Amino acid sequence: MLLKRNRAFFAGLTLLVLCIALSGCGSKADLTVFIMPKEYLPDGVTTKVQEKLTEKFGEDKKIVINASPMYNDQKLIVEIAAGGNGVLILPKETLVNMIKQGPAVQLDEWFDAAAYPEGVMESEIGDSKNLKLVKGLFAIPVEKTIFKDAGYNEPDMLMIIPANAPDQELSAAVMKELIKS
Repeated sequence: MLLKRNRAFFAGLTLLVLCIALSGCGSKADLTVFIMPKEYLPDGVTTKVQEKLTEKFGEDKKIVINASPMYNDQKLIVEIAAGGNGVLILPKETLVNMIKQGPAVQLDEWFDAAAYPEGVMESEIGDSKNLKLVKGLFAIPVEKTIFKDAGYNEPDMLMIIPANAPDQELSAAVMKELIKS
């Protein structure tokens, strides 16, 4: 009886170790673009956009497009807090309220604010002791991107680079590719 229990324990332990080892296998994304639509995201949009990004970045940089089927505040909070997303695409009304609290990278370094007046907003920049309110380009409208070519035409959607993006330079490069028509 004790021998059977020990054998079952070690078999379970071996299976657990194997599962953990295998979960580390596979290719991890170099950058994730997360979309949370206001209404819905048509079928095939993420696949088409991901194919275009793969054409541009090749196999050197793996770019993954993840999407939520519909808007959900709790899921959005988790996505932002967890980090790991290089680009977030969200409804404008959500972003306007969020940007004031500083969760986005200022984009003026990479993009011309005059070309995207819809994305010029005020946001708090700096650490908790030295916060200052800055007006600048924080978002790019999705209407001017390859998402439109892929069949996604939802109005008032903006994309940002979250402040906790793992690679802001790669995020900016991906955004530059996304705004090409």
